Amino acid sequence: MLEEPLEQWDEDIPLELDTGALEERAEDIGLDDEAVLLARRSRLALRALPSVWVEHTPPPQTLVDLSLRCAFHRHPDVKLAWVRLTVDLPEDGTVLDLSPDGEIADRPVHIVTRYGGGLSLQTELIPLAPEVAAERVREQDVFLPGLTVSGREFSYAQWDFLQQGETPLHVDRNLRALVTLPAGTAELPLTVTLRARVTVGGLLGTVPLLGKRRIVRKASGIVKP
Repeated sequence: MLEEPLEQWDEDIPLELDTGALEERAEDIGLDDEAVLLARRSRLALRALPSVWVEHTPPPQTLVDLSLRCAFHRHPDVKLAWVRLTVDLPEDGTVLDLSPDGEIADRPVHIVTRYGGGLSLQTELIPLAPEVAAERVREQDVFLPGLTVSGREFSYAQWDFLQQGETPLHVDRNLRALVTLPAGTAELPLTVTLRARVTVGGLLGTVPLLGKRRIVRKASGIVKP
């Protein structure tokens, strides 16, 4: 387990076979060594970007605009079926708002998320012209359908990325969570867990993968509005 107090942190997190998920399966899917090896060659790249810490009242509390960047780099011989990223907070932490928020768009849009120091995030969806959308379809700020979000009013934030139709699933996103902590808090420990299902050529069924890291975010300064 890694604890990293630096304001900006990034790492490629290796993925292992999720043996617990395999044991829960009702069907019997044989996984040969080559299939498991190909699946494990995928990587999760996670970066914790600088966070905004705000002293807010009433009631007295510390708000954190937590900013993460998540990219799943799949091995060329595997395809993603789905990816779930979960960020667990300490028991005294609560998620107030999330972005992206599972917005559904029938074409690529640019997502702009702002935080002004209050109790919510401001998210704006800006449609892209067809020619711009074609050029930017792989950029970080392009929304692709198949995203669900949960965790408001709980001590976790969760993003599920789902494949839609025959379009290959591509995960490369900025993620934001507005978190409330007890007043005076200047440290936020997080447990980040990624679960994914990938398909390997020639294999019937999916291979479950699991990656986990613990990081600590520390306030470099707390804004007092």
